[in-house]
Amino acid sequence: MKEILTLKRKSLESHIIEEFPSYELIEKNGSSLMKWLSKLLFFNKNFMTSYITVIGHKVYVPKLPWSQEKPLSACTVLAHEWVHMKDGKKFGPLFKFLYLCPQILAPLAVLGFWHPAFLLFALCLLPLPAPFRAWFEFRAYVVSIAVRWWLARQTTNYEWLTHQFTSSAYYWMFPAKTFLRKRFEKEFDRIQRDDLKDYEQEIKKALKAV
Repeated sequence: MKEILTLKRKSLESHIIEEFPSYELIEKNGSSLMKWLSKLLFFNKNFMTSYITVIGHKVYVPKLPWSQEKPLSACTVLAHEWVHMKDGKKFGPLFKFLYLCPQILAPLAVLGFWHPAFLLFALCLLPLPAPFRAWFEFRAYVVSIAVRWWLARQTTNYEWLTHQFTSSAYYWMFPAKTFLRKRFEKEFDRIQRDDLKDYEQEIKKALKAV
């Protein structure tokens, strides 16, 4: 089973490269950008050691070689990040802006010297709900659910999943646990019925290529 899953991971990566030729896995500890982000994202203590981060078509992982002994986990994560790459391609620069809202608006507070009303933008530093970030992550996590179901018939740990949205992991981006659980349950039911969206069908096809 492990050998088959390893081949599926390679197939998945080959399809990612076909769409995004500049795709690359990079070790976080060797990246100045990631070290800087880890300080900025001080609320996520595990950013460097447990989280995978995609910027553009580069996927930053805690350590290389990455997840060689856990091909199912690797497939799940890579499919998740592929969704982010696709959204970045579809929305262009707007993707990054929407993903970082509302916190990205906080620097506008410096214009308070011109008009005091701009000082209100400082409130964006607070862990305010980030509906666009939540929407992008929801799409990607639904694919994570799907991959585990397709490859291993694994059901979903909804407690862990909703915790990602309601905790410091993503800066408390959507604190509505009950609502999220119902939505994820509905999406899992859709996945089980094989009622797939175009990008989900593409990812499933890439995994079945082996």
